[in-house]
Amino acid sequence: MISPEEKQRLLQEKRQRIEAIKQQQLQQSTTIAPVTQPQQQVTQAQANVESNQSFHQDQPAQNQTVIAPPQQPDLINLYLQTKRKKLGFQTIDMYSNNPAPPQTEVMTIEFGVQCDFEVPQKKQENEDQVIPLMENVRRDSRKKREVLQSAEKPVEKVEKNISMEEINSIVQSQSFQRFFSRSSKTIEKAIHGAEVDVLEDLMNTQQVTQEIGKDNLTKLLSFSDKLYTDNRVVTSIQWSPNLPNTFLAAYSQNEEGSITDQVGVVLLWSLQLKSRPEFYCFASSPITSACFHPFSPNIVLGGLYNGQVVVWDLRAKHTPEKRSTLNSGGHSYPIYGLSIVGSQNANNIISASNDGRICIWNLAQFNQPQKIIDLKTKNKQQSTNPQVEVNATCMVFPQGDANNFYVGAEDGCVYKSKLHQNTNENIVIPFEEHLAPVSGISLNSSPQASPIISNLLLSSSFDWTCKLWNTRTQLESKCLSTFECSEDYVYDVQWNGQHPTLFSTVDGEGYVDLWDLSYDLEAPITRYKSGNNSINKSQWSKDGTKIAIGDSFGEIQILQLSQKAQKVDHERLAKLEQWIKSDK
Repeated sequence: MISPEEKQRLLQEKRQRIEAIKQQQLQQSTTIAPVTQPQQQVTQAQANVESNQSFHQDQPAQNQTVIAPPQQPDLINLYLQTKRKKLGFQTIDMYSNNPAPPQTEVMTIEFGVQCDFEVPQKKQENEDQVIPLMENVRRDSRKKREVLQSAEKPVEKVEKNISMEEINSIVQSQSFQRFFSRSSKTIEKAIHGAEVDVLEDLMNTQQVTQEIGKDNLTKLLSFSDKLYTDNRVVTSIQWSPNLPNTFLAAYSQNEEGSITDQVGVVLLWSLQLKSRPEFYCFASSPITSACFHPFSPNIVLGGLYNGQVVVWDLRAKHTPEKRSTLNSGGHSYPIYGLSIVGSQNANNIISASNDGRICIWNLAQFNQPQKIIDLKTKNKQQSTNPQVEVNATCMVFPQGDANNFYVGAEDGCVYKSKLHQNTNENIVIPFEEHLAPVSGISLNSSPQASPIISNLLLSSSFDWTCKLWNTRTQLESKCLSTFECSEDYVYDVQWNGQHPTLFSTVDGEGYVDLWDLSYDLEAPITRYKSGNNSINKSQWSKDGTKIAIGDSFGEIQILQLSQKAQKVDHERLAKLEQWIKSDK
């Protein structure tokens, strides 16, 4: 055991040695080590780091004067340094007066050719630091809170006062009127489109259980324009072959109008735009017939009262883009029949006039007709003039046939003819039955029709009757039946495009008669009273569910066919075919 006196003496010696070491280190710190390479510059922090490293290393660095390390501290100092190493702290001499050496900062720099070295700024170093997770979450929540607070702030409205003169100038400008007309049509279609579908579904579900003969036709819509359709007779109706909800209507001249009114008008209507027409087409003469071009959706053709054929382009203006000349050798009387036959790559325009001529036109060369056919028939009353002209009042082509066609004439006969013959004079054989001019003819084009049913032709006349013809008899066409129901002129007759035995007639009393040959040959299954005005034209839609009718005062009504009447009774259809075969 060490006595207290001995322990006190040892501590006193230890303090003296420590004081001596401190004095020696202070003297050595004033000495600067020489550098052999003058190009290198060492900062004071780097010198302190090197001196601290040399204090713990046995081998001195080359080309440098190294400061000799002090004597090793005693056991207590060594114990404290060892303990700090285990805890992960930097080992320093606790009894030394020298400051702790700074942390060395390692930086990798790539020198380029002819580049100035720039020390990166502290701001760029901070951008590369990894943000802790919780700090990132707090930052995101703070940003969201700032965004919400900014959204809650009321936005200051900048009021711009516009004078009435500026408003009137904008409204009256052509660009604004074009924009308003185009956009308002689109909006009205979107508003009324759903309404039309709802009405159709409603009628289909309500009338599916009703019997034949009760409410098979129901009014769906009506179309008129006070400026262009009042007091005008509807002369032609046709549904678009490309747009199922669009149809055109041609109108005659307004006899009670002013001198500034348009003479001939064709309006394009849409079922989704009830308030006004989709497009206007004008002509300098009353329009007696009109049709869509089946292979060019933007083209509409019209036959005029003065014998001209005109072409409107819906992408351009409201007046005709092309027209035939009166001295081109074409028509000189009203055109009552207009059709387009052929295919997509080769098609022709066929026109029939009251002057007894059939003209073939090419849309690319419209100056004169490619071919003129004079329809003539035998004159049974006068022996001095054996041939007379056929004054056509209507014309129809069989579906898919570009050669054979039928015309109705003023003499009450229906004639069959061909476009391609050896001579320009076409002697035709009549179906002699009607006692007055033929007002309309229609061929069965239903896809469900058998070859026997597809040969049936209907004709209406001013003799108050409608007749059914079989066009495939051996010698000449034969009248199978006569329908006498109207008490006024029968102005038009039309087969349904889907039902093989269903057709309609319209008359001067305003009645629409719906006939079904498989049910009855003597009476219609439905009589619909449209109003007090006479109905001049009618046309079934492509799907056979609606019929458009036009009266003598310019109004067009769309009638919906019930779902019950659309169904085909195949047993009755087979009996009808047997009756037609036996009646040849």
